[in-house]
Amino acid sequence: MSSPLTAFIKPLSASRENRLKGLRLVEEHPEYVNELFELAHNSEAKREHIYASWIWEFYILNDFSRYPPFFDSSLHCLMKIENSSMRRSHSKILWHFLNNKTSSSTLTKAQKEWIISICLCWIITETKTAPLSFCIRVLLFFRSEFPEIHSHLEDLLLHSRRTFPKGVYPIIRSVFKN
Repeated sequence: MSSPLTAFIKPLSASRENRLKGLRLVEEHPEYVNELFELAHNSEAKREHIYASWIWEFYILNDFSRYPPFFDSSLHCLMKIENSSMRRSHSKILWHFLNNKTSSSTLTKAQKEWIISICLCWIITETKTAPLSFCIRVLLFFRSEFPEIHSHLEDLLLHSRRTFPKGVYPIIRSVFKN
């Protein structure tokens, strides 16, 4: 038996309008937030999990103060996610969260290292442009605090002999512009 939230999500399309409908539902029914988190972080990557991750993205990007109570649990789940669409949503959330000075200043060294591990793993295994680009940008955010990131990126992006999607090359060039 599916929950009201899952039943709502299942017939949605990928349109922005439908994602916003999902966001409105969760904002009107805060009792669904924990379930949305669980769905959006489920590595099974069924349709409802993918769509929930898109709604979760809107939910967090609308108000970053919603993320900290879920942050450590989210990081724990992210390493297991293999679906590119879900990775796109979560890497986009991380990128925007880190770009918010108030949010990023609260991170511990352990959380930063966890984020770095997730992004490096995703760069190794990901084939789609958006999650790759967001992960590279996230890693660049930590470059001054963790100088070894530059050599990791050099190994992964320049010396791996891997072919990346064309859309990733502008961000790769920006990493090595010197």
